[in-house]
Parts: sequence; C-alpha cells; structure tokens
Amino acid sequence: MKTKFKKFSSDHENVWHLFNQMSDGLMITDYQQNIIAVNPSFENITGYSFEEIVYKKPNVFLSPEKATHLNFKEMWKNIHSRGTWTGELETKRKNGEAFTSNITVTSIQKQQVEESLYFIIVKDISSRKKVETEITRLANFDELTQLPNRTQFKKIINEAIHQAKKNHNTFAVLFLDLDHFKKINDSLGHQIGDELLQQIAKRLQNVIGANGTVSRFGGDEFTILLSPLKNKKEAYESAKKIIASLQQPIVCAGEKIYMNTSIGCSFFPEHGTDYTTILKNADSALFQAKKAGRNQYQEYNDSINEGLIEQLQIERDLRTALAEQQFEVYYQLQMDIETGKPYGIEALIRWNHPERGNLPPFIFLPAAEETGLIAEIDDWVLQTACAQTKKWHEDGHEDLVLSVNISKKQFDRPDFVKRVKQTLRETGLNPKQLCLEITESMAITHIDEAVDKLKKLKSIGVQLSLDDFGTGYSSLSQLKNLPIDTLKIDKSFMQGSGDEQENHVLVKLIIAMAKTLNFAVICEGVETEEQLLLLRTEGCNHAQGYLFSEPLAPSNCELKMKHITENVNII
Repeated sequence: MKTKFKKFSSDHENVWHLFNQMSDGLMITDYQQNIIAVNPSFENITGYSFEEIVYKKPNVFLSPEKATHLNFKEMWKNIHSRGTWTGELETKRKNGEAFTSNITVTSIQKQQVEESLYFIIVKDISSRKKVETEITRLANFDELTQLPNRTQFKKIINEAIHQAKKNHNTFAVLFLDLDHFKKINDSLGHQIGDELLQQIAKRLQNVIGANGTVSRFGGDEFTILLSPLKNKKEAYESAKKIIASLQQPIVCAGEKIYMNTSIGCSFFPEHGTDYTTILKNADSALFQAKKAGRNQYQEYNDSINEGLIEQLQIERDLRTALAEQQFEVYYQLQMDIETGKPYGIEALIRWNHPERGNLPPFIFLPAAEETGLIAEIDDWVLQTACAQTKKWHEDGHEDLVLSVNISKKQFDRPDFVKRVKQTLRETGLNPKQLCLEITESMAITHIDEAVDKLKKLKSIGVQLSLDDFGTGYSSLSQLKNLPIDTLKIDKSFMQGSGDEQENHVLVKLIIAMAKTLNFAVICEGVETEEQLLLLRTEGCNHAQGYLFSEPLAPSNCELKMKHITENVNII
C-alpha cells in the first residue's frame, strides 16, 4: 500500500504498518481537509478505494439526507477548539447504503500549518444500532398488535400533559375493554382471539386516524389519547364511532364475530393533571359504563351533564374574574448570559381565585378558549404587561424587553396586527422592546398567512420569538422563511443536560443551528449552575429559569431586578 501514501517518509512506515492492521477504518486528511490516506479497513467499510476519494473532502461518505451537515459543522468547531471530537454520524457506502458510524477525529497541529493533519477513525456500528432499535421496539410496543404498549403510552401521556400545559390545550383519554372477550378465547381458541385483537387494533387506528394515539394496554384492554381537543364533543363522537365500528362483523378463520366494547373517558385537566390520575379516572368511568349495561361510553363522574354544569361554573367565574380584576400578570426574568444582567421579562398570567387561590394558566385557559373569553383575556394581558414595562423603563430599566405569549386564537384574528399597534400607541411602549412569542405549530399552520402577519409586525419594530423550539415539527426550510429574531429552547431540553445526556447534545445543536441562521437564542428552564455553564460555553444569548427567578408579582420582580443588577456575580 505504499503507493497510496506518497506524502509519508520512510520514518513513518512502521507506524503506518500498524494502521494497516487496524480493524477500524482510518482516514487522514491534510490541513485543508483533503483526504491523503486511508487504510484497508476504511476501504472495506465504505466500499471506496483510495484512488476514488484521494484529495476529496471527508463528506464524500456522509449522508446529506440525514441532515449530517449540521453535525459536521459542529464536529469541526469542536476539533478546532479542543483538538479532538468523538460522536456518531449517519454515513453512506459507495453503493448508497446508509450506516451509522462512531467517528473520532484528532487534529495533529504542526508549526508549519501546511504540515498539519487530521486523523479520522471510523467504526461501523450499524449492527449495534439495529439491535438497540429492536430492543427499544420490544420494550415500547406490543408484539401482537404493534401498537404502543402500556410503558410507551405512559410516555405519550406525559408528553401530552407537557404540551397541554404549554399550549393551554385539553385532551381526552379513552379506556376500552372488549365486552365478553373471554368467551371468544374459550370457544374459538386463543389463535383466533389473537387474530381478532389484531383486527380490532387496525379498526381502532382507522377510526382515530391522525387525531390521536391507540395503545394496547394489556389483554383485551386498549387506551386511546385524543389530543388536542377543541371541546369534549370531539371525544364523545370518537367514542361513538369506535362502538359502531366494532359492531360491524369481523371475519377470523372464516368465523363472523360481533364485538361490543365499553369505554371510559377522562379529560385533562378537569379529571387529573398527571398520568396516574387521568388513567385511573378513565378506568373508573369504564367501570361505570360496564355497570350501566356495557356497549356504551361514560365520562368520569358518570354524568355528561355534570361536565356541562362545571363548564358553566368556570365560565361564570371567568366572567366575574374579568369584571372584578381577579387576574394578575406575573413576570419572570430573562438574563443576558454574557453580562449577567436582566435582559427582559416574560409576562405570565395568574388567576387569584377567591375560593381556589392562585391558579396557574393551564388550569383555566382551556375553559377560557372553550367559552371564547380567551380573546378578552389576551387583550388584557398585552395591555397590562406593556403598561407595566413602560413604567419600568421610566424608573431606570430602560433596556428591558417584554416577552408576551400569543395564543393561536389571538394570532388568528384578522385585526391582530392592528390591536398590537393600538396597544403600543396607548401604553407608549417602544415597539422594539416588545417581543411576541409564537409557537412552531402557529407559525407553520397556513404558513403564508402567518409569515405575512409576522412581516407586518416586524415592519413596526416588534421583535418575534419562536417559543418552545424543538417540540414541534417545523422544517429547517420553513424556519429560514420565518422573520423571527429569537429561538426559545423548550425547558424539557435542559433536563439532564448537565450530565452530558442526549438533551445536552440537542441543546448544543439547536444553538449552533440558530447561530447559522443568525437567530438569537434564549433557553428556559435553567435551574442549575451546570446548565448555565453549558449555555455560556455554547454561546447561548439569554437564559430564563428558577436559577435566576421564579415568576413574580410586579413589585417583587422590580426588587429582584434591582438586586441582580447590584450583584451581577449572582449568576
């Protein structure tokens, strides 16, 4: 193989003989990242001969459709700063076959730059990845029906709770039990019983479609998540469709089988705000459905009317709250990581209910949306927060930026931009010091209309932030077209980041991507010094979380700002 490495002197022959014996692939590039050498293992792994890739760049065997470009840029950034990098990349063989590689890149720097080299070790770990994927599938999916199992359904519900709290949505959980299924197993055998369960799983998926997730909870029990919901009626209609679908004959091994099902239904947050409570209440409703005669659905508490009464009570209380000014805007500080000083504040509504105490928004905003009162509440929050921020500017906090969450109904109003202009005019707040936070789903739904509104807001000077980034489904191409200033990283990505876990990598990648697109970055949910150090190291602009301040009433927020400003080393 000497002919392949003309740039190496005879002094390197012993070392290179060792490299030739390596089972891992080895590639060497010059200081301009041109390939100048590969070993036989690299040729075997990738299918490329040395002659085919000499003086080409290493990305010749990377997989662009797997978005490795971003990983690749991050990789070289670390190599230049730390001298080495190890990680996984999606790669491809000469024949186009994709495979996962564990790659280590080491920089060998010389006094003469042109003599510097990069050593790249490539391990094909695709077989290990396939095993890991299969283990994950077996742990989270039912082998018979291929539906999510109980373990996976718990994860799905917990994520639904998180999203519902963030987006002020509601969702429903349906708990199904097939009536008298044991008779099928006893009379026709377990093989037909299994086939029947498989066909029922497909029917449930056809009924629910993209409106939710079907899971096999165990035996002849199924659970269904319907999220998000506009109102309870959607859940009731889904339950009716399920009952009607299963009453149609199912043919198994030539036998026509007719099935009935009983369904219990619970709603978030009305019937629980955690997985255990929501599921337990749906199960209780299922018991009531069976007790009432089977082949029907029941809502938790055994009464749809009670649910309507509760809705009317919430509506009555909300109207009273508006009239009697029971709402209050709290503010959570947003910190400039570089200076350690307050950069901005996020406005967060609270309801000082006379009987139930201080209520967070996820408790009452779904009801406000259901009754249409959300529009009036949104207007009040924007007006109040802008007025308060203007006062703080006059009191010496002249650079403070106000962030306000915008609901979908608020954003979808035809006169939304006009209302923002009017609020700014009435309160005297500088448009450049107002940042409106929208979610990914709001931005990419009817994207042309959304972009038009956002451009109009930008034209008057308002800043725009994409809230909870990383939890939605916007593509990079869509993101590039949005006239936004800031990406706000959802706090869920900070969980475990200080321990170099997966979320750590995701935070770094989001920050790197944001910089590439010239967006500022703010990360919420910062609770530890380790998390702050991560963000500072990666060049994140701003941070928000309990490390600095919880949401505070205006007077307490002002004291907190003053204290931090006078003691900058607090962070």
